[in-house]
Amino acid sequence: MARNTVSQVVPSPAEDAAALLKAFQGWGTDEQAVIAILAHRDAAQRKQIMLKYEEMYNESLMHRLQSELSGDFERAMCHWILDPVERQAVMANAATKCILEEYPVIIEIACTNSPAELIAVKKAYHVLYNCSLEEDVAAHTIGKLRSLLLALVSTYRYDGNDVNMGLARSEANIINEAVRNGTTDHEELIRIVGTRSKAQLNATFSCFKDEHRSSFTKALPRGTDPNGYLRALRTTVRCITDPNKYFGKVLKKAMCESGTDEDSLTRVVVMHAEKDMKDIRGAFQKRSSVTLEQAIATETSGDYRSFLMALLGS
Repeated sequence: MARNTVSQVVPSPAEDAAALLKAFQGWGTDEQAVIAILAHRDAAQRKQIMLKYEEMYNESLMHRLQSELSGDFERAMCHWILDPVERQAVMANAATKCILEEYPVIIEIACTNSPAELIAVKKAYHVLYNCSLEEDVAAHTIGKLRSLLLALVSTYRYDGNDVNMGLARSEANIINEAVRNGTTDHEELIRIVGTRSKAQLNATFSCFKDEHRSSFTKALPRGTDPNGYLRALRTTVRCITDPNKYFGKVLKKAMCESGTDEDSLTRVVVMHAEKDMKDIRGAFQKRSSVTLEQAIATETSGDYRSFLMALLGS
């Protein structure tokens, strides 16, 4: 995201609120003015703008944006102005409504956040929806997919870098047994993936590859997967072992020849613009012949394109 430099004087929340109201008034909304303000404010600044706007004009900025904007641009902007933790809770809730298609959203939130960040998301979920994320995940899934997703959202992983190589070799053998048994006995596999630290899991999957000359994700059986468990398991492992590569692949798939998946594109850019987009951008370019900015410029248009490009700092 484009940052305010030290030499720039950042307008006050009241000034930004007044400029937004001006952008909304007249014969049509000045979308570029909205982008120029909100795409160049950090999360704390956006929160203050929202509070000041409601105080000054007695209306919700979120509701005003929903009425003034439209389409993919409106959805992206309304996710962007949310507090980052609240945004993830909102996205997780939407994903539970069609979880067989949207399970990657749950996995991304569970596997890329730190333990403390995941707890913060779950607390926000409680406040917004008067129930737990675990409750909603359990209510909309069955079988091994339910077991896997519940393990991921319920865990509090060790977040350090210490690795037990003896344990890694032992659990690589347990994982191999689960893979050789097809889809019939994955209880131990789910326990390992759902509880071990990311550093420990990386060591375990490295041992698996050294011993069996194949990555774990490639060794998993192909074919019938009616509940999406095996797809979710592959997504989980990729998200844990190399999140930048994973998100680069999500972006590349979102802008493929068959058409643009604006929901996935918006999700990755909005959720990571203030966090780790530089690394994701690099991973995308390794998989593509163009930069992320070039791909977005080609595959999107209008205010939606302008907004995404602004979040990327272009």
